[in-house]
Amino acid sequence: MAHLAAANGASLEGRIRVTAALVLLIFGGFIVRLFHLQVVEGEMLRQRSQKNSVRHVDLDAPRGEILDREGRVLATWRPSRALRVIPNDLADRTRTFAALGQLLDTPGADLDRMAGPSTGLARFRPVTLVPDLDWERLARVESHGYALPGVETFEQPRRFYPAGTLAAHLLGTLGEIQAVQLEKKQYAGYRQGEVIGQTGLEARFEAQLRGRVGRRDVVVDAAGREIEKLRELPPAVGGRVILALDRDLQEEAEAGFRAVPEGEPERMGAAVAIDVRSGDVLALTSFPTYDPNVFSSRIDSKTWRGLVDDEWKPLRNRAIQNHYPPGSTHKAVMAGAALQEGTIDTNTRVFCPGYYYFGGRRFGCWKKEGHGSVNVIQALQRSCDVFFYTVGVQLGIDRIAKHASSFGLGDTTGIDLPGE
Repeated sequence: MAHLAAANGASLEGRIRVTAALVLLIFGGFIVRLFHLQVVEGEMLRQRSQKNSVRHVDLDAPRGEILDREGRVLATWRPSRALRVIPNDLADRTRTFAALGQLLDTPGADLDRMAGPSTGLARFRPVTLVPDLDWERLARVESHGYALPGVETFEQPRRFYPAGTLAAHLLGTLGEIQAVQLEKKQYAGYRQGEVIGQTGLEARFEAQLRGRVGRRDVVVDAAGREIEKLRELPPAVGGRVILALDRDLQEEAEAGFRAVPEGEPERMGAAVAIDVRSGDVLALTSFPTYDPNVFSSRIDSKTWRGLVDDEWKPLRNRAIQNHYPPGSTHKAVMAGAALQEGTIDTNTRVFCPGYYYFGGRRFGCWKKEGHGSVNVIQALQRSCDVFFYTVGVQLGIDRIAKHASSFGLGDTTGIDLPGE
C-alpha cells in the first residue's frame, strides 16, 4: 500500500510539471506574439491603422413612380453609375484630376473646380462630379481605379421619364436643393447636394415621392477602396402618385400642337381638358415644351442656357402661368349674369344685323351678314357677338365684373401645381 501511494504521488507531480510547462509555453507564445506585433510589425500596423478608416456612405433612395389614371407610367427611375471624389483622400490632387480629365474627356481644371476646396470639413465630404457615366467612361475609370485613390464610382438611382416630353410641364423638373431651401422647415432632414422636385408635380408631391435615404458603413484603405462592409440600411423607394390624367388624351392634345405643315414651327399655347362632372384634369399641355430627362441629374450649363435664353420660353407652363383673353367663353358668364340680374329672360330677343355701334365705333359680329333675331339660348349656340354686346351695355361694367369674379375669372384655380 505504501509503494502504491508513492507511485501515485510521483504521477501527480509529473502531471503538474507537464501542465506548468504547457502554461509557460502558452504564455511564452503570447509574449513572442506581443513582441512581434509591437516591435517587429509595430510601425507597419500603426501606419495601416491610420490609413484605414470607417466611412459612412449615404444611399440615395429611388423616387416613387408617377402614373396616369390607368396605371401607365409617366415617371419612374433607372439605375446609373456616378463618379465622385473625396478631396481628403486624393494622393496628388493635380495629377489625379489631370488623369481623370483624360479618362472622362473633360478638362481636368473643370473637374478640380467642381470638387471644391480641400480645407476644413469640406475635404471629407464626397463630391459627385459625373452623375451618369456611360459604359465607355465607366470602363476607363474602373480599369484605372487602382491608381486613383480618393476616386470612386457608385450606383445611384436616376429619374427617368419614358415618354420623353409628354406632360413635361405637368410632371415638372428636379434639381439640387438650394441653400435657401435647406433653411425651410419643410426640408428638415435633407442634406446638401440632394436632388429634389423643383417644379410641377415633382415639387408638389416631393414628400410622397422622395423615399428614405439608406446608409452603409464600410472600412476603406488609404486609396478609398472598400475593405469590409460593417453594416447597411438599404434605402426605401418613394411612394406612388396616381393622377387623374389620361395618357391617351394627353398624347392627342400634344399631337394637335405638332400637327403643322412641314417647315413651319410647332404651335405655341396651352390646352387643358377637364371632366366637368368631377373636375379631374384629363390632359394639360404647354407648347413649346422640353425633355424633363435633362433635369434628372445635374444639368450642364449649355443645356440650361439654351432653355433659359430661348425666346419662346419652353420652361414656362402656359396653362397656369400666362394670361389669355377669355374670348367667346365669356359669353356664358354674360348670359348667367344677365339672367340672374333680370336684365333678360329666356324669351328676350335681340336683332343681329352683323354689327353693333357703341361710342361712335362699329363692332362687327363674326358672322358678317348677322344672325337675325336670337334669344339667349340661340345666341349661345351660334356665338352671336351682337347679342352679348347689347346685353353687356345693359348690365354695365360693375355688374359684369361682379359676376365674372363669382365665376373665378381673375383668380387662381387652386390646381395642385406650384407657380400658378
